[in-house]
Amino acid sequence: MICRPAGLPLLVYGFLAFLVILGSTGSIAYGQATNIVATPPGPGGLGTTLNTSGNTTNITGGTRPGGGPNLFHSFNQFSVGAGDVAAFVNPGGVSNVIGRVIGGSPSNINGTVQALNANLFFVNPSGIVFGPSAQLNVSGSAYFSTAQQLRLSDGGIFSANTALLAFDSTLSVGSPVSFGFLGQGPYGSIVLSAPSTVLQTGAVLGLMGGGIQINGSKISAQRVMLGSTSSAGEMATQPFVGDPFSGAVGNGQIQALPGTLIVAGGGGVIPPSVDVSPNVTVPTGAQINTTTNPFTQRVTQIQVVGVNLGGLPPLATANVSNVSPANPVEPLAFLNRAAIVLPQEAPASPAPLLTSRCAARKDGALSSLVQASRDVTPSQPGRSLAAPIVLEEIGGDVEPGAPTALAPAAQFRAQTTAELMESWQGC
Repeated sequence: MICRPAGLPLLVYGFLAFLVILGSTGSIAYGQATNIVATPPGPGGLGTTLNTSGNTTNITGGTRPGGGPNLFHSFNQFSVGAGDVAAFVNPGGVSNVIGRVIGGSPSNINGTVQALNANLFFVNPSGIVFGPSAQLNVSGSAYFSTAQQLRLSDGGIFSANTALLAFDSTLSVGSPVSFGFLGQGPYGSIVLSAPSTVLQTGAVLGLMGGGIQINGSKISAQRVMLGSTSSAGEMATQPFVGDPFSGAVGNGQIQALPGTLIVAGGGGVIPPSVDVSPNVTVPTGAQINTTTNPFTQRVTQIQVVGVNLGGLPPLATANVSNVSPANPVEPLAFLNRAAIVLPQEAPASPAPLLTSRCAARKDGALSSLVQASRDVTPSQPGRSLAAPIVLEEIGGDVEPGAPTALAPAAQFRAQTTAELMESWQGC
C-alpha cells in the first residue's frame, strides 16, 4: 500500500478516477478488459456482429440503408481496454460509420478505436472517457458525443434513447447533420483523463457533450470542434459550417488543466480552426494562450500553461431522464475533480464494483492515494455494493462535510504521496 509521507499535509484533491460497472472481470478502470456488447436482435438491434482475433475486436454487420454511404451499429456496452483495438470494418463504399451505445453505462476508451476509409460518428449519452493510452485510427473525421440523437440531412433520426428506437425506421442515406440534445439538461460528459491522452485525426475531431474536461491532454486535427451545452439544442457535424454550435441553447462547461494543447492544421481542404463553445475554464494559477491565423482570423491553437492552484469547478451530474435506460452512470471529471454514480442493476442484484478499495494514480501536480471507508465499498474486486452510492471529491474550496449539490451517499478522501505513480494501481 502507498502511504502518505510523514509531515505531508492532507489534501482533498484527487479522487478514485473511475469505477466501472462491467459484467466481466477486471480491476481498475485503466486496466479494464475490453467490453463491447452488440445490441441483440429485437428493438434497437441493427445486426451488429463482433469477432475477436488476438487483441482486435472486429465490428461487422450493422444496418446499411439502401446499400448507401451510412453504416449504423448499436451496442449495449462499448469500452476498449489498453492495448486492444475496436475496429469498425468497412465493407467497401461506406463513407460514414455511425455507432450508438444504449445500455446506460459510459464508454471507457483506453485502447484504439479504428475506422478506415470512413468518418466515424459515436454517440453515448451516458458519457465517454478517454484513458491515458486511448488512440484514434480514423481515416476521415471523428465525432464523439453524449447527445441523445444524430439527425440526418433528409430528416432521419439515429436515436441513442431506448424510448425512441422507433426512429430506426427512418435511417437512410442522408448525411449526418447534427447531434441533438433533448429534454432538460445536464447531459453526459466527455473526459480526456490524463496528460498522456492524445487524440488526433487528419480531418475533423469533434467532441460534443454536456461537459468536457481535458486533463492536460493533447488534441490535434485539421479542425477541432469542442462544444458543451446545458440546454436542449443541436450541434452541427458538418466540417464547413462556420459556427457548429449556433443551434445549441445554453452553455455547458469546457475545462482544461495545464499542459492541455489543442492544435488545428496540417493541410487539407477544411479550413484549420479550433472552435470551442463556451470558453475554456482553467484553474487558478493557469492561463490560456491562443494562436490566431492572421488571414482567416480563426484560432488555430489553444495552450493551457501555468500551474493548478485552484482546481476546477465540478461538472454537473447528468439528468437521469436523459440517460437511456434510466441509469445515472456518469463519468464527470477526473484527476482532481470527479463524481460518479454507481446504481444497482435491475431488477434486484446490485452492480459489481470491479476495483479494490483504494488506488493510486499519476497526476503531474498531485499523486493521490484514495481510499473508501469499509462500510461502502467491498474489500475485494468483483464484490457488489449493497446499494447505489455516489462518489464525489470533497475539499479544496469545499470543507469536508459541507453540503454538495450531488448530496453523495459516500464521500472519498484523498491523501497525497510524494511519489508520481506511473499508472493506476490497486493497493
